[in-house]
Amino acid sequence: RNCSSAGHVLLQKRGFLGCGDGEEGSMLSKVHEERLVLGYTPEQLFNVVSAVDLYEDFLPWCQRSNIVSRNPDGSFDAELVIGFKFLVESYTSHVELNKPKFVKTTSSQSTLFDHLINVWEFNPGPVPGSCSLYFLVDFKFQSPLYRQIANMFFKEVVYRLVGSFNERCKRIYGPGVPVLQDDYQQRT
Repeated sequence: RNCSSAGHVLLQKRGFLGCGDGEEGSMLSKVHEERLVLGYTPEQLFNVVSAVDLYEDFLPWCQRSNIVSRNPDGSFDAELVIGFKFLVESYTSHVELNKPKFVKTTSSQSTLFDHLINVWEFNPGPVPGSCSLYFLVDFKFQSPLYRQIANMFFKEVVYRLVGSFNERCKRIYGPGVPVLQDDYQQRT
């Protein structure tokens, strides 16, 4: 599971590490990755994804998001409070930025996650004003109960995640440029 800024991440697409059908994988990391083209520039998408303190305004399960410290290298730590159904938990993420190429978040000081990694990579898309987006989420909850709950809601959450950021771009920047390949909208 090596992540590099060049974007070479080799993982089983939309599966569980180390297993095929997912049933025996409930104790392992949950991983989702996708590549798609969106009708906004890499800079626009970067600005929305890197504004972690505004997540509570548009991510359905984020109840609070605050930047708690900033580092000289431009990275920062943010505390997020998330709620899924009847569960509400907080955790701290370390956010690394390379404008406008990538945003990487890693959980720290967390009793909620064994690990949580989000990677967003933004590259110019096939038409002017578009972005080729690579998105990865890799996480494992500490609690066996939460891991079981994650099994039930994982697909819904990752499906809504990229859509929430795309909708946020629409609200801020207006309609995106038309793209020939809009994988996210065509996905079932």
